[in-house]
Amino acid sequence: MHEQIDRLLQSAELSIVEFDLHIRNEMKTFNRSLPFYVMSYHKIGEAILRVGEDVYKIKPGTVAIIPPNIEHDHYKETDEETVFLWCHFTYELGNVIDVLKLFNFPITFNLKNSEEFERVFMQFKEINEKDNFLSKTILTKAKSHEMLYLLLESIMNSKNDLFQQSQSECFLCMLTQFIKNPEKDLSLNDLSSNRFKELFGKSPIQVQRELKIDRAKKLLRSTQLSVTEIAHSLGFQGIPGFTRLFKSYVGISPSQFRTLNKR
Repeated sequence: MHEQIDRLLQSAELSIVEFDLHIRNEMKTFNRSLPFYVMSYHKIGEAILRVGEDVYKIKPGTVAIIPPNIEHDHYKETDEETVFLWCHFTYELGNVIDVLKLFNFPITFNLKNSEEFERVFMQFKEINEKDNFLSKTILTKAKSHEMLYLLLESIMNSKNDLFQQSQSECFLCMLTQFIKNPEKDLSLNDLSSNRFKELFGKSPIQVQRELKIDRAKKLLRSTQLSVTEIAHSLGFQGIPGFTRLFKSYVGISPSQFRTLNKR
């Protein structure tokens, strides 16, 4: 099972959408819902966090990670100074599957390695403030993964079931297969995976189609392969079916997409 998890994590792409360090005496965020993970680490001061029906008192040294599209409040009841580091991020397979849904992490937890996390976060922030494309291309990717590792490591130190034990070897193999070979036909067992839809909110066939479209967009941007060659590489028998599916997801034809995204 660990081998399958390792393959999935290696294939996933971590994207930090926004980040900063804030010093606040007032905090009033209510009924917010964002399409990415919201992470905040409180270094100084306290706050209140509501996620669904649950309310958490956030103290210094606490990390909160709120999943995408979950309504929440984040506010203060006093005017004491609060210092917190935050970022919005996604960690997805093929821009389609949220890989963190495979993990069983709490909404809030104490950060065991706080000094190291703060150091890495500030390094990430400083790199992004520099006008150096090489640093931003390489170092930001390294530092963002280091931050995620420190968060997951801290959770693992406090609980033994970080990974969802309900995921079977077969289920993980199916995910790995999707990522490596989205063009391959699905079996009847794959198509009837209720657990898949429960976890990701989409059926296996929906995810496979989205992965094909994501792969097609990458090939159209970065290769000289013809539209016909791309269609065949993704398991389509002809251009009409490929073009119809691509247009239903992207809104334009593969040829139009390539023209608009020429490098």
